[in-house]
Amino acid sequence: MSPNITWPSDTVTIIDNIRDTIGRDITIDVEVQGVPCVASGCGLDPVTQLSINQFCITCSGFYWINTLSGYVTKAHITWGDAEKSLWETGGTVLDGDCLVQIKYTVASVEAVDAAGRFHVDNKVLVKKSVDYRGVPEINRMLITLEQED
Repeated sequence: MSPNITWPSDTVTIIDNIRDTIGRDITIDVEVQGVPCVASGCGLDPVTQLSINQFCITCSGFYWINTLSGYVTKAHITWGDAEKSLWETGGTVLDGDCLVQIKYTVASVEAVDAAGRFHVDNKVLVKKSVDYRGVPEINRMLITLEQED
C-alpha cells in the first residue's frame, strides 16, 4: 500500500513568501516588435506599410521599430560554479551556471520564452533550459542560465 501524500492548501503562498523574503530582482531582456516610430515627419504609408520618410534616422525608413524591454521579477537565485576558478593551460577561466526560480504566471512564461538575456547579480546570462515545477499544479519555473560566451 502506497502512502497518501496530502499537500498543504497554501503551498503556492508559502513558496511565494519564501521567494519574496530571500529573492532578488532579475531582469529578463525581451524584444518588443512593432513599436511605431514617433520621429517628427515619420508616418506610416498604408500601401507599403513602411515609413513615408525613407531617410528617417530613427527607424531607417521601416516605420516599425524593434526594441528591448526589461521584464523585472523576483527570483530565488542559486549560483553553481560561476565563482569557481578552473585552471587551464592559459590561466584561470570563470565558468559557471546559475539557477533562478520565478513565479509561474502568463507574463513570466511569455518573458522567458522570448528572452534574449538575463541580468542576474550584475552578470549577463543566457537561457540553457527551463523546468516547470509545482504540486499539485505548476506554480514556479526553474531556469538554468549560463554565462555568455
